[in-house]
Amino acid sequence: MIIGPRRVALIVAIAAVALTIIFYPVIVATPFDPNDVSIDLVRVALASGGEAVQRLDLRISLNVTNHSDFTLTTSKIEYELFADGQPVGSDTISYEDIPVNGRPALFSNQPITISDTFTLDYSDARAELFNRITNNSEEIDWRITGIAVIESGTTFQERPFTSELQ
Repeated sequence: MIIGPRRVALIVAIAAVALTIIFYPVIVATPFDPNDVSIDLVRVALASGGEAVQRLDLRISLNVTNHSDFTLTTSKIEYELFADGQPVGSDTISYEDIPVNGRPALFSNQPITISDTFTLDYSDARAELFNRITNNSEEIDWRITGIAVIESGTTFQERPFTSELQ
């Protein structure tokens, strides 16, 4: 069986398409530095709840600023919240099930605010913190630590962060 020039051209074209699909992330990888993205805790406020329902919903606001020249996005932010140095709990803000074009866009040097509702359940160990939050959460020294997954179109990297609100 002799392979004609048309079949050779077809095989080469199919191989080129397959190789392009396989190596696309390597070819167009965006060389960004995840440390060019800053994540700052800007607000922790009582959204709802109280001692009667034994649960508080706190509104956590993070300012995310991209200091690179590339437009980036985030797919997930995992964090742990601390009040006056004591761990309060952890939560995850996830956009993993949302297509890339629907996630928060991190344009160059334009901060965006990403908010999350953090639920704090009552316990005897947290009774004093509960009282302080319901009376005035601004008198509490809040700190957040975590890891954010920062992405370009084809590249993702993890960015650890820590921020305080005093």
